[in-house]
Amino acid sequence: MSTGNQEYIRDMNRALVLEAIANHPPLSRADLAKMLHLTKATVSTIVQELLDRQLVIELGSAEKTSMGRKPILLTFNNRCGSIIAVDLGVKKITILTGDLKGKSCTVKEYPIDPSLSLEEYLISLLHTTKSDLPKTPCGLVGISIGIYGVVCDDLVLFTPYYDLKHSNLKNYLEEEFQVPVIVENEANLSVIGEAACAEHFKNMIFLNIHEGVGMGILIDGELYTGQNGYAGEFGHTILFPDGRPCPCGNHGCLEQYISEAAVLNDFAAAEGLENVSVERFIQYYQEGNPNARKVMQDFTHYIGISLNTVLHTFNPDVIVINSSFTNYIPGLIDEITSGIQNRLRWYLHVLPAHLQDVSVLMGGISLCSRNFLGISTFKLLDL
Repeated sequence: MSTGNQEYIRDMNRALVLEAIANHPPLSRADLAKMLHLTKATVSTIVQELLDRQLVIELGSAEKTSMGRKPILLTFNNRCGSIIAVDLGVKKITILTGDLKGKSCTVKEYPIDPSLSLEEYLISLLHTTKSDLPKTPCGLVGISIGIYGVVCDDLVLFTPYYDLKHSNLKNYLEEEFQVPVIVENEANLSVIGEAACAEHFKNMIFLNIHEGVGMGILIDGELYTGQNGYAGEFGHTILFPDGRPCPCGNHGCLEQYISEAAVLNDFAAAEGLENVSVERFIQYYQEGNPNARKVMQDFTHYIGISLNTVLHTFNPDVIVINSSFTNYIPGLIDEITSGIQNRLRWYLHVLPAHLQDVSVLMGGISLCSRNFLGISTFKLLDL
């Protein structure tokens, strides 16, 4: 066997062992050999390497086996390194720092100042965040950036709500921080985060409704982004031809009718208010305000119509919706589900997001961890 083939097999076996320990702890060396159909010698060599790198730690002994020995159990060392995950929102930047399993997390929010360069402001925040990280064996192992726009192969192609001077944000940040950087659409990160932490469906649609409307698509457990990253731009499907103008250049986009900004603007106009916050709107709704009720009726109706198309196109196991409205107004998910006029809806789960607004950040943690460890499946914390 050539040296190249031997190295490939060794790397593949190492990934298998690490993935098993990370996703199914605690395991003994004998458990790993049996589970992965590897020799005990191979497993012992790989485990020692992982112990030396401090990716794996020994917990102690399990119950005695029939041979009278107590096997030593192994688990993943989620504190071997740190990750910085960024949600680059329209009005604020949210930064999460955590270990490789998404535990021991700290989340901070920073308002965006339009007078500042977005990239320079982001770099300043990242330097401050990095300096506050705890000391770990591997240090900072990755940075993820969630973008509200179209991203293909880490390249930002289009952002309707903010201006980025560097479309190749990945290279720009990697040169600055000398660590791997992942740049991805926020809805794509959301579906990855929800799948890694909460919902273990292989075919999932994640609908993110905030300032804009994005959709993450998981097919057979894999993220689907289309030919050049435009798959999932659900907010820019046309609901009303010749309708409201959209920053994307079209008219009548769904985003102009069901985004939180659109809903709040419609309600404020109906009430003669200059503006209204999400929290105040929800209070109006819960108090039975007729205009708030009417706006929410339109909201659920339009989503139901649009999800009918999604259901016909993808036939998913589950549709997860993340919005302040669905998260905090009881019964709204049921209203949306009843509005899906499709016989297949009886076999469909429509659920609120477990992670809510940290789904983007946890998706970034998941991708950075998988990239650093060289494994394809990585289960984060269970909710």
